[in-house]
Amino acid sequence: MPLRGERHTFRYDYILVATVILLTLLGLVTLYSASYLFALNQPWRFGTRGGWTPLFSNLIACGIMVVLFPILAFVNLDTIKRERIIIGLVIFTIVINVFPFLPIFQKSNFNPETDVMRWIIISRGGNDWLSFQPSEVIKFVLPLYLAYILDKNTEKLNRFFYGPLPPAIVAGVFCALVFMQNNFSEVVLIVLLTLTVCFFVGLQLRWFIGAAALLVPAGMVMFSDRDGRWFQRVYNFFNPGTDALGANYQIDMSMEAIRAGGFWGRGIGQGTVKTRIPEVHGDFVFASYAEEFGLVGVFLHLALIGVFAGIVFYIVRQSKDRFSQVLAFGLITPIVMQTLLNVAVVANVVPTTGVALPFVSSGGSSMLVTLCASALLVNLARRHVLSLDQEERDVG
Repeated sequence: MPLRGERHTFRYDYILVATVILLTLLGLVTLYSASYLFALNQPWRFGTRGGWTPLFSNLIACGIMVVLFPILAFVNLDTIKRERIIIGLVIFTIVINVFPFLPIFQKSNFNPETDVMRWIIISRGGNDWLSFQPSEVIKFVLPLYLAYILDKNTEKLNRFFYGPLPPAIVAGVFCALVFMQNNFSEVVLIVLLTLTVCFFVGLQLRWFIGAAALLVPAGMVMFSDRDGRWFQRVYNFFNPGTDALGANYQIDMSMEAIRAGGFWGRGIGQGTVKTRIPEVHGDFVFASYAEEFGLVGVFLHLALIGVFAGIVFYIVRQSKDRFSQVLAFGLITPIVMQTLLNVAVVANVVPTTGVALPFVSSGGSSMLVTLCASALLVNLARRHVLSLDQEERDVG
């Protein structure tokens, strides 16, 4: 840190930008290497784009962010935190999360008995052309709303109608919509994000005890169905030999890929175990990465995430603006949570969750929202650096 009176030259907002670019490029390379042969061998599923298909939506998202990233990185945050903007974004997010239930936005061969309703699908010429997962937008909009409402009600946080109730209502609506989309892992992330942010701003413990009194029974009901997907995932995790060719096959291949990578890895494109991992381009793409980049690559990825999160948490600690503090904490939390959960699943530390790996997993929706959150975090970092420079000029 510079001495008082010296000009502040440590531009950690630049480091944040560089980290985001490195994570994005590393993610694109990893996804292409993991999915190319997988997609090329299934032309009936991936169409004319062949091996490029799993990467295609991420490339579109990156193309959009070439334009959108600078806008979000330089926009005046005082404009964003206006009430009509925040409420408008919440309403917009609710509306687009209703779209997957409408037949017009479902895939052309939709089967209500087997298919989940998580995506908005745009068809062209009778073929499914473009898809978007609207629940991803919640990870961007919910932190904005929490930062706005908890900043607005700072002096009344522990009064029920001003502290716990507004976040509970908005998060509850989001959870209900996502639960109906059959995306329980996303519901868990929304709940954890809301509780973590509320704990960060200092809500009293009694409100968390009340939340637990509601959430624990709900969770028990979810896991009471022995034929349900979540019960089976937990059961198979603690009984790995019961379904070696079914649910546990993906985990077994993931562990084999990690072991095959060793310390240095086999090299980009040289992995072989990855070709036997079902849907490797999705939630298990990190297993392919570990095989090809080895333990060194794993440390590199986690180090980049650590630098990214460390800079943001530094801003959270140093910022004097309540809205900026809560927003930065709320935006970085799901990125860190998802990264740790995904790596833990791939390493067989926790049961399979279906949580995507930020910057890497296939799905333009995840990439787009992650980069939007990153752009706002760069905005917050830039704003903090400029405020420090102004303070130093005033002192000088």
